[in-house]
Amino acid sequence: MTACDCLVGRASAHACELAGWPLFAAAAPALRVLPARETVVVLSRSRQPEREVFLERCAADAVPVLVRPSGGGAVVLAPGALTASIVAPALGAGAFPEREFRRFCGRAASALAACEVEGVEIRGVSDLCLGERKIAGTALRLFRGLVLFQISLLVAMDLALLDRYLPMPSRQPDYRRGRGHRQFVTSLRAAGYAASMEDLSAALELALAAELLP
Repeated sequence: MTACDCLVGRASAHACELAGWPLFAAAAPALRVLPARETVVVLSRSRQPEREVFLERCAADAVPVLVRPSGGGAVVLAPGALTASIVAPALGAGAFPEREFRRFCGRAASALAACEVEGVEIRGVSDLCLGERKIAGTALRLFRGLVLFQISLLVAMDLALLDRYLPMPSRQPDYRRGRGHRQFVTSLRAAGYAASMEDLSAALELALAAELLP
């Protein structure tokens, strides 16, 4: 899978950036924080597209479906979502995914706190939540002594897009308890937080950039 390959439709350069391919292909420490400007569905290389995505709906709506280089479930990225991808040195030769998730999710939670979004918890393996509702998903890949960490934060995205393009996922964290997308997920705006996309982008970039320092 190259940076411009796409399962459904045609991927723009922006869509490829959202999926994290340019950073992964460079295989060097780097960070990119990017608000979504178009609607894209992204899933991991380990999941079956036919099971995780309503491919016919995506095709009908001209929504591209891409595979990202990291793991995790399928996500919808659209205006109102904020993404970040970082490639950083892994924590030693024996790095474990759980330890890396805690490392970067902690940074993301501190960025949210800096924008007065308090009480963010890490639930499941690596979801960022407000109470029982997920506000951000993350994904990870360890390779060549490096770690690729990716996060998508729901700031003010139209959550109806989740029901439109994603069936119930094949794998679910216990705390989801079978809830549908709209009962399980929320956005910062829907939860009553007014932090701007610009402030959230700056805070997330500052927090994650600390992992690039020697």
